[in-house]
Amino acid sequence: MEYLQHRFKMSPIYMVPDVPEYILWESTIPRNEIIEWPPGKMYSQKPYRCQDVDHLSAEYFVTFQFLGPVEMTNFKMHPSWEEANVVVRIWAAWMEYDKARIARKWHLIYMTSHSNEMDSSANYNECSELINTIRIEFDRNFPLNALALKAILCHRTEFPIFYPMDNILLYGGAVQTLMPIETKSEVRKSNGKNFTETYLPSELLYDIFDRLDLRSLNRCAQVNKRWNSIASDPYFYRNVDLKTYWNKINGNTLEKLKKKLCKVRKLDMAWCNEYLIGGVEFNNSMASILETVKDTLTHLSLNLTGWLTKPTINRIFDCQFLEELRLRNHDFHLDDNWSMSCCNDRMMRLKTLDISLSSIGENHLIKILENIPNLEHLAMNNCKHLQNLELILTTVRMHNLKLKTWSSAITFFRQNSSEIYEGFGNLTNLEHLNLNFCEPSLPYETNCFQSITRNCQKLKRLELGYWKRMTDEKLLPVTTQCKQLRHLNISVMPKISFVTLSMACDNLPNLQEICVSVCRHISKEMIELYREVYPDINFYQ
Repeated sequence: MEYLQHRFKMSPIYMVPDVPEYILWESTIPRNEIIEWPPGKMYSQKPYRCQDVDHLSAEYFVTFQFLGPVEMTNFKMHPSWEEANVVVRIWAAWMEYDKARIARKWHLIYMTSHSNEMDSSANYNECSELINTIRIEFDRNFPLNALALKAILCHRTEFPIFYPMDNILLYGGAVQTLMPIETKSEVRKSNGKNFTETYLPSELLYDIFDRLDLRSLNRCAQVNKRWNSIASDPYFYRNVDLKTYWNKINGNTLEKLKKKLCKVRKLDMAWCNEYLIGGVEFNNSMASILETVKDTLTHLSLNLTGWLTKPTINRIFDCQFLEELRLRNHDFHLDDNWSMSCCNDRMMRLKTLDISLSSIGENHLIKILENIPNLEHLAMNNCKHLQNLELILTTVRMHNLKLKTWSSAITFFRQNSSEIYEGFGNLTNLEHLNLNFCEPSLPYETNCFQSITRNCQKLKRLELGYWKRMTDEKLLPVTTQCKQLRHLNISVMPKISFVTLSMACDNLPNLQEICVSVCRHISKEMIELYREVYPDINFYQ
């Protein structure tokens, strides 16, 4: 049976055959190859609006489309995934791909439960309508190498394999209005006034509305004219998180939101992507919103929203009070002549920049770094177009000396010389260094950690996963001199032994967590012994 994989201009969508029964099977990656490492990173995003936080912590997703209509019958999931809460939600919809990609309605057919006592069958919902698209959401705490996750759709005894995480994720959603606040609800007429309109003071209503999520606030706006007027106050839209409403965002919603976001400080529009309203219209709406909020916005997240045009990016960097910017999984439509001259040094307040999984080039990144001297956290994981580590590191040393976090996992894995890594020693304020999958390709000419451990005295978290040629001797500066180190990831290092583990536990007084997954010379029995001797340290294997 032949399977087709169709790619749009920006992101892949995975075409699968017409099947009446399908199973979400377990990952083909051996369980001992998965690094279970805690996600508490300094650059991790804090909730913008607590009322709208996703309690299941979904972060990544992938979308499959069938070649024809499918009836949702006999849906199952492999127990190992269900027990591990790897997949947190599965949606189904009928998508029409023509000029505008439109979904009639998204049906939630599976949602995980954190309770082990709950009947697992209660997590599944029936869907009586025909569908041609499913969307699988993954837990944000899933390990880093879940980027290589293989989701398998099974048809009876045949096992066609797809690779949905290569470019990480595709997007989908439904065209429904999230907040039709302008719609006036019918108010029942009577001789006396309504109780809610007469006896609840405005101060109390403001206090109540300020505690509501956006969906409830929208419902309150439809009670009567007075509530509609209060609920439309920009005061309630200082912090806005639209990620959980991804399937209800469309062009009309963005236009109506624009009127209420004039005082917004934190805006999270992750997953509110252009596949619903078209890339051009989405960028035009975003540019218009950013023009309105440029004097108040301090935090902006546009993770997984597709691609950004040059005018939209210029509007982003025109926000003079911006402190946190997240543009994960984006395709930057910038020409070689693009510059940040329009910013006029307005990005002086920016402290956090996350461009992981994006297509940004080295020249554009350097132009950005040169204009944000107060940058403290830089995340550029899995950026395939960034290859010259020495050039970017030199730029950071010259313009971003306040940097506390450097995270470049799976980005600079083609570096040849270990001497380049000595440059990290010039970043004396560094507290978090993530170099997973970034081992030099040539034999070590120098011990690159001597400079880091000697000068980076504030280092608290060091991640060196998949440095397969690393030895106990080369790790000696780390395990003896980094006295402030709290988190150490030395997973998938076949040549290290219990010597490194002993040195780290004995010489690092602040050590809290150490990951030694897939280290062949460190057995489970040895780990259990260390857990008894060092009860204050968490060992991950």
